[in-house]
Amino acid sequence: MMQLDLKNKVVLVTGAAGGIGSTLVDALTKHGATVYGTDLSVGSGAYYFQGDLTDQSFMNHLVAEIIKREGRIDVLVNNAGIYLRTPVKDITKAEWERLMNINLTSVFLLTQVVIQHMLERQSGAIISLASVAGKVGGLIAGAHYAASKAAVECLTKSLAKLGAPYGVRVNAVAPGIIDTAMQDGIPPEQMDYLMKNIPMGRLGTPLEVANTIIFLASDWSSYMTGQTISVNGGTYM
Repeated sequence: MMQLDLKNKVVLVTGAAGGIGSTLVDALTKHGATVYGTDLSVGSGAYYFQGDLTDQSFMNHLVAEIIKREGRIDVLVNNAGIYLRTPVKDITKAEWERLMNINLTSVFLLTQVVIQHMLERQSGAIISLASVAGKVGGLIAGAHYAASKAAVECLTKSLAKLGAPYGVRVNAVAPGIIDTAMQDGIPPEQMDYLMKNIPMGRLGTPLEVANTIIFLASDWSSYMTGQTISVNGGTYM
């Protein structure tokens, strides 16, 4: 039986300091991958780059440095993002643009750089983080957050069509309510509402999301592209 072996994979994970991101980095490393991480938060180690993905010059430097060291990027995980619950009437133009720049524009621009190298090598896998909010319009998430994640899902399909003839697979993972710091500060009545919308009756774990990403990064998913895999305990079916 084919083993889930990532020993020859060079992986770049954005949002690497967050709940899902840090769990994913650890899990990928345990599967043998060479993992580079980036985040706005301070980190350490030769494989970690602190920086802002809305800064094009940082983005270009990040990709160029990894390719200089390793010769390639086999897997890109677009995990970085912000989650806001601002009511529609209170969303300012500045807040809308900030969220879209982080959740959508940076995903496109980083993928645009990385996928060119993958197309030339005729190999690669890209996984982006969508959300159940992008499928249902949000339960308590802001309209701008839900819209950004719906756009990530559609962008995934467009890029999958581009990459498929060249052996480059592009998929997305859409988590539901996951037990991370994103849930901090949610009022008890809103949390009760969320829990009532989860048929499995519990929050998901970062590792459950990470395991799905690892599957899509591996050769086990070699005939899958343009798909969004929901990990949400049944919130959206």
